[in-house]
Amino acid sequence: MSARLAVAGIRCSAHTLADKRRMWKAAGENPAVLLPRLRDKRPGGFTDPRCLAAMEEVVTRRARESDVTVELIREEVEDLLRSRYAAELGDPAVAAMLLPSRSTFYLRMKESGLADALGRPTRARAALACTPPLPHGGRGAVLRPGQVTQVDTTPLRILACGDDGRPTAAEMTALIDVASHSVCALMITPSRTGDAASGQVGRAMRAIDLTLMLAQAFAPWPVMPGWDPLSAAAASSLPFGALRAADERFSEATAARPVIRPELIVYDQGSPYVSEHFTSVCDRMRIARRPARKKTPADKPLVEHFFTTLAHRFSQYVQHGWQGRSHKKRGHGIERMPLFTIAELQQMAQEWVALDYQQTPDAGLRDPLRPGVVLSPNDMYAVQVARSGYRPVPLTAAQNRFFLLPRWVIPGKSGFMINYRTYQPVAQDAGHYREVFLRGGSKLPGRGDRWECRFNPYRPERVWLHDHTAGNWVTCDFRLRHLLHDPWSADMWQEHAEQHRAAGGSERDEEAIALALAQRERRRRSSRPPSKRTGAEPSFRGVELETEQLAPDPYAGPSDD
Repeated sequence: MSARLAVAGIRCSAHTLADKRRMWKAAGENPAVLLPRLRDKRPGGFTDPRCLAAMEEVVTRRARESDVTVELIREEVEDLLRSRYAAELGDPAVAAMLLPSRSTFYLRMKESGLADALGRPTRARAALACTPPLPHGGRGAVLRPGQVTQVDTTPLRILACGDDGRPTAAEMTALIDVASHSVCALMITPSRTGDAASGQVGRAMRAIDLTLMLAQAFAPWPVMPGWDPLSAAAASSLPFGALRAADERFSEATAARPVIRPELIVYDQGSPYVSEHFTSVCDRMRIARRPARKKTPADKPLVEHFFTTLAHRFSQYVQHGWQGRSHKKRGHGIERMPLFTIAELQQMAQEWVALDYQQTPDAGLRDPLRPGVVLSPNDMYAVQVARSGYRPVPLTAAQNRFFLLPRWVIPGKSGFMINYRTYQPVAQDAGHYREVFLRGGSKLPGRGDRWECRFNPYRPERVWLHDHTAGNWVTCDFRLRHLLHDPWSADMWQEHAEQHRAAGGSERDEEAIALALAQRERRRRSSRPPSKRTGAEPSFRGVELETEQLAPDPYAGPSDD
């Protein structure tokens, strides 16, 4: 065999072939043992770790001072080591390890990145010195889907049609799986800057948007009407038959995007990611969280690269609203185009993920048994799920309500209030609400008489009061829900409440605010339909989450013959 390989141009001795055959037989004829093993590169070589620590200490100490050369850093490091380890430097062998030569010192400075840090501006060096080291022991091997995920938010650079019919900016938040590079979930929301002169409040990604995005990762995404047939899971490389047998939620109308339950989320240190609501939802779903270092995009490189891929392969093909990568490269008349709404952009992005991103080969995805074959995220997921398995985590409507915003309210005879809106129980839950009211208080630590209530600010016409003693929910509706037939949100209510207060009224006058909101929607429907560029669109209502229980069929059961 060695001679045959030599004829083919492959040099391999007979002894090497015999060793590989012996390993192959000992492993039960498993070809994985024949793959070349990666040699663990020793960080710092044979240089003493105490010298490496001293180098980092001196560079950090010099971070806020004027720039210096590497030679001066070397002199200070030697002085520091001689003062700390004077007794040990008497041994020549220890001195050679603890005090490296000049060329070795320069090499270690370059390998550790400290030499590049010295060349940065003072502000950048100071910011780098303030960032803590990567927690949890750094990066480890990721072997199964959902083991480590990364989340981040970026401007979409696509103008969208806002609630008032005017162009508005948009943001995208994506959750990326590290093992398969798959998109677990994504969310597009409107964004705008605040205006102190007019009193307009800024709008950006909020905690409720993050939790609604997180809920997408626990359920298959459906194929929407008008999508390409190739965006279905049955037409992709996903193991559709095995997934359908394991999870009844998979059907022919399921999009080609895997369902990946995140176990660990590496998040940016923005305010929504460290909010109490997002933290409580992650704790309830048993999802660990790990903060990335400030101003260190390398801690979450996959999601950063996904945003670049999004701009190259999706955003620039959305001709109506694409702003380019900077204002210098922006086309003329972007704001005068017939723009898409936020909901339309959300559906377009979901289709692009299922049709293009998940099915495009990625050079960073390789199967250990087939290292020469480049896999797509769906292909890599199929390989990993065959090894690690798949366990569905279906969430009921009651469990989905914990993704919504919490409010602590005091039930009264006529209901309770949230943002000066009165909510009363529905007819079938009136008895349960009365029991909660007669108990007086929730008796929870630090809550007193207040009970937990969950509501969706994008659909505030219905809320749910949680009875923790029985583990049940009391469904409550807005008292003036019959006046509002069109979709509305808490942001629209707050806008009309501020207008009513500016006119001399009170924001507690919910009837006047509800009538003003209803008249606005009535005028929008009764007027002649304007053009898409200037037409008033329905309010952005986020991603719909299944929170309603299916009504029981009164005629279900055995038939009478």
